[in-house]
Amino acid sequence: MAVPGRFSLSGPWFAWPKVMKKHLFLIALLALPAGAAELGIAGTAGTLGIGAELTIGGSSQLEGRLGIHGYDYSERREASDIEYDGEASLRTATALLDWHPGGRGFRLTGGLVYNSTEVTGSSLPPASGVYDIGGVPVPVELVGTLDAKVEFDPIVPYAGLGWGRAPGSGSGFGVTLDLGVIFQGEGEVTLTPIIPAGSPLNDPLARQALQVLIEREEQDLQDDVADYDLYPVVSLGISYRF
Repeated sequence: MAVPGRFSLSGPWFAWPKVMKKHLFLIALLALPAGAAELGIAGTAGTLGIGAELTIGGSSQLEGRLGIHGYDYSERREASDIEYDGEASLRTATALLDWHPGGRGFRLTGGLVYNSTEVTGSSLPPASGVYDIGGVPVPVELVGTLDAKVEFDPIVPYAGLGWGRAPGSGSGFGVTLDLGVIFQGEGEVTLTPIIPAGSPLNDPLARQALQVLIEREEQDLQDDVADYDLYPVVSLGISYRF
């Protein structure tokens, strides 16, 4: 795996659909006992990017957590013998339930993640001037550029453990730690050729033949991304409980 290149926090990573926010909030509230009143906030940073969380205290051992996280990064990566200039836009919203055994700082966590992450990329012409698409050599001048997109299941489970201020521990600042896994499933790959004007591949029959190769290439890419069905979560944060 290549080291991420350009890193950016620009873009509307906080602009989540209102309906999804409402559903995640209701899930967290329904998971808590009646009478929950303690509130806390936290700023986090980790493999999900920069985030903000709201904690809703329940009993002496249970609390709910709502969060939004995101960041962008770019890198060049080879997939199925073709190099792509890619960009990953990580966007997640979380609705989690924390259990603090014995009412202490250690916690076990489970819940749901709204995963709006998307990976896109454009192929870079090889030095040979020929793409290997679906096992068949195709000149770059004919096919142009291949645009790739990878999308994931929108609602997926999360499980993990960590540390944070226990419910009933009073107001003040604290440190949070989360270690876990998002079970994001296999990404869905879409590959689109951007064929130059005047290319013989713009002919309908030639385009059909190219589409057969594109579908083979999509399957090859699908096999490559199948190894990323689990996304590791490591997060550190600073919290404040009211």
